[in-house]
Amino acid sequence: MTENTICIQPAEIQIYDTTDVVVVGGGVAGIGAAIAAARNGKKVTLVEKSCILGGLATLGHVCVYLPLDDGVGNKVFGGLAEELLHVCIKRSYNTLSPEWQKGTMRVEKPSARYRTHFNIPAAVFSLDEIMEQEGVTVIYDAVFSEPIMEGSRCKGVVLETKQGRVALMTGMVVDASGDADVFYRAGAECEEQKSIVSHWCYELRPDVMRAGLESGKIINTLRLRWLGLRPDVDNSSSELSHFYGTTIEGVNGYLNLSRKLARNYLDQNDAPDYAMISLPYMAQFRMTRRIRGMKELDMTAADQFQNDSVGCVCSALACPAPVYELPYGTLLDPKLENIAAAGRIIAAGGAGWEMMRLIPAAVFTGQVAGTATALALEQGTTLQEVDLTVLQNRLAETGVLIHIPDYMQGNKNRNKTDNPKYLADPLIKADALSYH
Repeated sequence: MTENTICIQPAEIQIYDTTDVVVVGGGVAGIGAAIAAARNGKKVTLVEKSCILGGLATLGHVCVYLPLDDGVGNKVFGGLAEELLHVCIKRSYNTLSPEWQKGTMRVEKPSARYRTHFNIPAAVFSLDEIMEQEGVTVIYDAVFSEPIMEGSRCKGVVLETKQGRVALMTGMVVDASGDADVFYRAGAECEEQKSIVSHWCYELRPDVMRAGLESGKIINTLRLRWLGLRPDVDNSSSELSHFYGTTIEGVNGYLNLSRKLARNYLDQNDAPDYAMISLPYMAQFRMTRRIRGMKELDMTAADQFQNDSVGCVCSALACPAPVYELPYGTLLDPKLENIAAAGRIIAAGGAGWEMMRLIPAAVFTGQVAGTATALALEQGTTLQEVDLTVLQNRLAETGVLIHIPDYMQGNKNRNKTDNPKYLADPLIKADALSYH
C-alpha cells in the first residue's frame, strides 16, 4: 500500500447465479453474441450497465443501421447482422429500400444501399422481445467490475449492483463491453486510442416538419443533428479535444464537451418554434481500447482468401467498399482460453478499427463470439482449440458468408474506395464545429 492506494479487506461475495455463457455489454455486439449462444443451446446471461439494450445504436442515438452491402449490389453481411436490421424495423418507420429484402444476395444496379433508419423506442422493444424469445437472461443496471480468474481461465465476473457486489459464475465469457474491459482486467495485451467528440440529437424545425407532413412520412418530420467532429474530414486544425474513453477524466471530458457543443448550438438557434427533442444518454466514443489478439486483421488483404476466416466484412461507410475475410484469431487473446471478443474491440487497428466498430460488423462479430463459446463448451475445449471447420459450417448455416463468393471476386469498381459518405443521408445534418 502506498500513499496513493488503499487496501480493502477481503470479503465474501454472494454468487448470484451460474450460467454457461456470460456476455458483458448489451450493445448490438452483445445482443448478437447472446442470441447466437442461446440458439446453440446454451444458458446465456447478458450484463448491461444501463437500463435498455442497444448501446450506441439506441442510447447513443446512432440510429442508422449502416449498409450490409458493398455499394455495388452485393450483400456482404448475412446471418444475425441481417436479421437484427429487420428486428430493428419490425415496428414504426424505416427507410429500407424495397429492393433489399431479407435473403437477397445481389441486386443488379441498386438504387440504394441495404441500410435503414429506425425508431429508437420501437427498436428497443423489438430487441427486448427477441431476447425473451431466445431465453436470454438480461441483468440491467449491473456494472462489470472484474473477472474471477483461475490461471488463464475466467470462472466468472464480479458485478456492481443495487444489492452490492455479486459474482456471476460461468464457463465462457464474451467481452462486448466496447472497451475490452474484461480482457484488459484479465491481463490481455491491449491498445488504446483517443476518440473524436461527436454528438447526435434529434431536432424539430417548422420547415422540415411541413415538408415531412406533406410527404406523408413521419420520419421526414425529424432531423438528426450531428455536432462535433467527423472522421471523413481533416480535423488537424480543429480546436476540439480528443479523449480516451478508458479514464475518468476522458469520459467526463467527452461528456462535458459534447453537451457544451449542443448547448452552444441551441443558443445560436434558439427560437420559440425550434426544439431539440433528444440527446444521447451515453458518451458516443468511436474507439477506445481493443485487444492485440492472436491475429491482426490485414487491411491490405482485400478480396484475399483466408483459410481461417469466420466471415466476410466491409466498411459500411465506404462506397464502393473492399471486402475482407475476417480471421478467427482476431477475436481471441493467445493466453486467455475462454474469453471471446465482440464488436469494436477485436484485433483490428487503423482503418480496420473504424470498420469493425459499425453496427453490421459489431453484430457479426458478436454472432461469431457467441457461436464459438457455445461450440467450445460442446467440444470441451478452449476457444483457441475450437474445431474451425465446425464453427465455419455452423455460421454458414445461418447465412454468414465465410469466404468471398466467386461472383464478387475481382470486382475492380469495389476496390476504389471513396471517403465515408456520412452526408448522403438527407435525414442527417452534420456540422463540423470549432470550439473556442
